[in-house]
Amino acid sequence: MKYLFFILNLLLPISVFAETDHDHAKPLLIYEELTLHDVVEKTYQRNPRLEVVQARLKHVDAQNNSTQSLWASDPTFNVSHYNDVLTDSDGLQEFEVGMELPLWLPGQKAARQKTFEQERSIVNASEPALKLEIAGTVRELLWNIALTKNKVSVAKKEWDIVKKLEQDVNKRVELGDLAQSNMILAQQESLSKEAAYQIAEQEFRHAQHRYDMITGLNTLPANYEEVVTDDISISLEHPALKESQKKVNHSAAQRDQVMLEKRGNPTLFVGTRHEQGPTDNGYDNAIGLSLSMPIGLTAYTAPIVTAAEVELSENRSQMEILHRELNITIQDASRELSSTIDQYDFARRQNELSKRNLALSRKAFSLGETGLIELIRIQAQAFAAERNMHQKYLEVGLQKARLNQAKGIIP
Repeated sequence: MKYLFFILNLLLPISVFAETDHDHAKPLLIYEELTLHDVVEKTYQRNPRLEVVQARLKHVDAQNNSTQSLWASDPTFNVSHYNDVLTDSDGLQEFEVGMELPLWLPGQKAARQKTFEQERSIVNASEPALKLEIAGTVRELLWNIALTKNKVSVAKKEWDIVKKLEQDVNKRVELGDLAQSNMILAQQESLSKEAAYQIAEQEFRHAQHRYDMITGLNTLPANYEEVVTDDISISLEHPALKESQKKVNHSAAQRDQVMLEKRGNPTLFVGTRHEQGPTDNGYDNAIGLSLSMPIGLTAYTAPIVTAAEVELSENRSQMEILHRELNITIQDASRELSSTIDQYDFARRQNELSKRNLALSRKAFSLGETGLIELIRIQAQAFAAERNMHQKYLEVGLQKARLNQAKGIIP
C-alpha cells in the first residue's frame, strides 16, 4: 500500500501539469460582439504600468496640496538653553523657544501650481500614449494569429492533396504502371507536407498562447480589419507627440519656477527668550522676531537656472526628433501598404497561372505523358504561389493596421 500511495503522489502533479498544458492548447473562440477596441481596452486595464500612472497622479495631488499651505516649506521648531554651570556657576540661565517659518516669495505659489498642473498634464497624456503602445501590441498579436492560422489551413490543404497523390501513385505502382521508386518519392513528399503542417500548427498555438497571456482573453474578435485614409500628415493629437509637448510645457514652467526661487525663501523667526541673572530674582521674559533673507549670488544661483534651461532644451530637441521619426514612420508605412497591395495583385495573377499549369500537369501525369518528379515540381510551384497569395492578402490588412498605428490612431 505504501508503494501504491507513493506512485499516486508521483502521478498527481503529472496529471495537473498535463491538464494545464491542455488548457493552453485550447483554441481561442471567435466572439462576434468582441471588437478591436474592446481587446485594446481590456489589455490596457490589466497592464502593470497603469499602476505607475495612478501613483504618479497621487504624487501630483500631494505636491499640489503643498501649495495650499501658509508656509513655503515645513516650519522648524527651535529650543535652546544656556547656563554657566561649567564656568562661573553664578546661576545664570537663558532659554529660547521659537519657530522658523519659511515665507512664500511673491508669485512663487502660483509658479509652483503651474508646474504641478503641467506635471499632471504629462501624466494624463501618458495614458493615451500607453494605450497606443498597447494597441500596437494587440494589432501585431491578432494579425500574427491570422497569418499563422492561414499557414495551418494552407499546409493542411497541401498535405491532403499530396496524400491523395500518394494513394493514386500506390495504386498505379500496384498495377505496374509506375516504378516502385515513384511510391517512395510520393511517400517522402507526403511526410514533408505532414512535417510542414505540424510546424504550422505549433506556430499557430504559440501565437494564440501569446495573445491569451498578454490580453487575458480566450476569445478573438470576428473582424479587426481597419480602414485607412489617404491623409498621411502627422496630427498634433498624436498621443506620443502630445506627451512630448506636455514635457516641454512642464520644463518651461519649471524653468520659470527656478528663476523665481533661485535665491531661496526668506525665513521668519518668532520666539520667546527667558533669562535669569545671578541674583535669582526670577526670569526676564521677551518676545523676538527675526527675518533671514538669502542674497542669491549669481555664483550659486546660475547652476540651478542653467540646469533648468538644459532640461527645457533637451525636451524641445526630443520633441523635434520624435516629430521627424513619426513622419518617417508614417511615410514608410504608407509606402509599405502600397507595395503590399501591388504584391498581392501580382501574387493573385501568378496563382491563377500556377493553378492552370498544375491542372495540365496532373492531366499529363494521369495519361503517362510526364513523370512524378515533374508533377511534384510543378505542384510545389503552385503551392508556393497559393501560399504567397494568401500571405499577401493578410499582409495588406496588417500594413493597414501598422499605418494607423504610426498615425497614432487608437481603435
